[in-house]
Amino acid sequence: MSAGFLKRAFSSLIDVVIVFAVVTVAFLVGGRTILQNRIEDFDAVNTAYQELSDAYEADFAAIYAEYEAAVELADGDADLEAAAEDTYYIARAVLDAQNAADIQPYDEVLTGYYMTVIYFFSIGFLILTGIYSLATGSKTLGRKIMQVKLSGPVNPVSIFFHDVILKYFFIVIVFSVSPYAGIALLLLSITIDLILMSFTKRKASLRDILLKMEVVKTGYGY
Repeated sequence: MSAGFLKRAFSSLIDVVIVFAVVTVAFLVGGRTILQNRIEDFDAVNTAYQELSDAYEADFAAIYAEYEAAVELADGDADLEAAAEDTYYIARAVLDAQNAADIQPYDEVLTGYYMTVIYFFSIGFLILTGIYSLATGSKTLGRKIMQVKLSGPVNPVSIFFHDVILKYFFIVIVFSVSPYAGIALLLLSITIDLILMSFTKRKASLRDILLKMEVVKTGYGY
């Protein structure tokens, strides 16, 4: 019997958590140091950026406090309140412009660093997911816990396409370029799977149909 959407979703969630945990450990153990060492004086750059950000937040808080105090002193006078608002927006614009100029040299460097971190996690996730799926013969821990398995032409090639290429590859690639677009594609993929599994006789996802495979329920001891 074909497994339902919830069983499949939870089995995938368990496997994703496992893979991301391994990638995160790899990043904390060595990946972060390697990526930071690619940037000259990373610690100094990051510290300077944080100090500028903290100073901006403090200045912004002071400007807003002055605005609130001016509004309170206006005591309902519309002209004074409008003048206080104008003063606030002018001060805010000056502060934003100065902050943008101050952090620009650091922002470019750190943006490059954080992009490499995204690539590290994206590529690491895809590689480890492929190794994990192939090493277990698709009998991942998530599928064992939820008592489901792949059925049909199950072989290394079909497993790789089912569990990596058609399931995560395109979502991860889009996410690494634009997180918002990646999340939108993920939600679209989940919606399509939910519709197909809920309202079709086979309860098959799009990748199941393309590869002529099924995810079926198993008994205990799988």
